[in-house]
Amino acid sequence: MSKTFQDLRSYSLLVRQLSRVEIRAEFRRSLLGLGWMVLVPLVAVLVWVLLNQAGILNPGDTEVPYPAYVLLSTSVWGFFAEIYRACSRIQEKYGRLLLMTPFPIITLVAQAVVVHLIRFAIPLFLNVAVLWLFGVRFGLAALLFPFALIPLLLLGTGIGLLVSPLRIVVADISRMADEGIRLLMYLTPILYSPKLEIGILSDLVAMNPLTYLIGFPRDLLTNGTFFAPFYFGFFAVLSIVFFLIAFRIFQITEPRIRERLIAN
Repeated sequence: MSKTFQDLRSYSLLVRQLSRVEIRAEFRRSLLGLGWMVLVPLVAVLVWVLLNQAGILNPGDTEVPYPAYVLLSTSVWGFFAEIYRACSRIQEKYGRLLLMTPFPIITLVAQAVVVHLIRFAIPLFLNVAVLWLFGVRFGLAALLFPFALIPLLLLGTGIGLLVSPLRIVVADISRMADEGIRLLMYLTPILYSPKLEIGILSDLVAMNPLTYLIGFPRDLLTNGTFFAPFYFGFFAVLSIVFFLIAFRIFQITEPRIRERLIAN
């Protein structure tokens, strides 16, 4: 780990340059530019709100107005899913760069995290504004919200780092992982309340670590309360351990992945 931190310090300029290029390239040919970061979550929320008003979706007691609940929940879910997506495509996306210019791959992981945090910051401000408009008043506990997202960040990064080599070696498994993440969204109380009782779905939700890793920061921001603190703490520790193991596996397999890229 000490060598990893040394590499990050040595290549901090490269991390900043890659992050700047990534952000600019994504919106260079777009009329709305960064506006897409606001528009996309709003459209997604509108769909679920219409389903709710039509009586098709019964989310249960969400304690805050449903549009604000869905907007915040989907943003926090995106915080997890997007860092998974970014980290799982590191070697596939930057394979040629790694072969042409040898540098520590931790640089690309750090760049993915930096870009992800920048992308999340804009929807977060939108969430705060919408919650305020719906009458939610923030207490001191809301200041803990960013820190409560750290286990979610580590979990998504860890899963992504395990899947990244598989995109080069066994693409089918990586596709299964992508579909599994999408399915997991519906087993997580994002579009409905965690208190909703729907048979076996309730049992699956209760066993899902994301229920607590998402519910805890969400309640901190909206209610100033601690949602299932014991389970959150338990799964937060597991997320840290999982990330450290996944990162080590990623480091061990990285030279072999370079060889595979050369062979291809």
